[in-house]
Amino acid sequence: MPRVLMDVSEISLKTTLFGSIYESPILIATSACHCLAHVDGEVATARAATETQCIFTYNWTFSNMPEEKVLQTLVPQADKKGYRAIVITCDQPHERIRDFVLPLFEEASKTIDPELMKNMSIPNLNTPGIIVKQRFGTGSVTWANIEWLRKLTQLPIICKGILSPIDAELAIKYGANGIIVRSTFNHGGRLIDTAPPAIECLEDVVNAVDGCAEVFVDTGIRSGIDVLKALALGARAVLIGRPILYGLACGGQDGVRRVLDILKRELVYDMACCGLTSIDQINKDILYKH
Repeated sequence: MPRVLMDVSEISLKTTLFGSIYESPILIATSACHCLAHVDGEVATARAATETQCIFTYNWTFSNMPEEKVLQTLVPQADKKGYRAIVITCDQPHERIRDFVLPLFEEASKTIDPELMKNMSIPNLNTPGIIVKQRFGTGSVTWANIEWLRKLTQLPIICKGILSPIDAELAIKYGANGIIVRSTFNHGGRLIDTAPPAIECLEDVVNAVDGCAEVFVDTGIRSGIDVLKALALGARAVLIGRPILYGLACGGQDGVRRVLDILKRELVYDMACCGLTSIDQINKDILYKH
């Protein structure tokens, strides 16, 4: 709901997450294989994040939960290396059902991005319907794993991919400090194509958490007004996925920085239109229900 005649000459995007102050509530979501978009891959993304003082969620993919002895070695290193939190993907419990697989033709470069193709060196890649990665999600990760991990580190633990308020409450019960509301169960229709959008589940999750954990939202954020709506519904911050990869593919580090700058500039403008000068002023009062 726009407001008028408010002093919006100075607007701050600074926000607080887990007790630390950050430049904006716009974060970079976890996604794998940035090298398929640009030769510098995650390095370029991380550099852009550093340049803009933005949080970057680094992807560390496993098809199932690593052995405890492996995590006992690796998790403490995260704290020593300066990582600020650990994010656990919770919403891919089983291998996806893919009824249609795009065949990879001999002249694949004409149908698939050349940057992607030159990074692939699988000998039988042109075999129609080949399964490049057969196992992803074994269904073996449970709340007990979250509880065990909680005993291993003092870093905030964030459970990613929660839509149900019941799961949000369980996450807190087993030691999570943060929740990422994300509708990956839809995932382009490849998991559950009738799963509700993240933005429609956000408010219920925020109410269920009741201030006991930080709530983030990931999925479908494409503009500053999307960020503003998510914050108004109770999210502490938003995570950006595909737009970051678009920027990376177009311009590497500079492209990622450009995407982040655009989103922040749009958010400042939208806050000004609503008469807001700081992130902590954003609440449901700015929303118009119809």
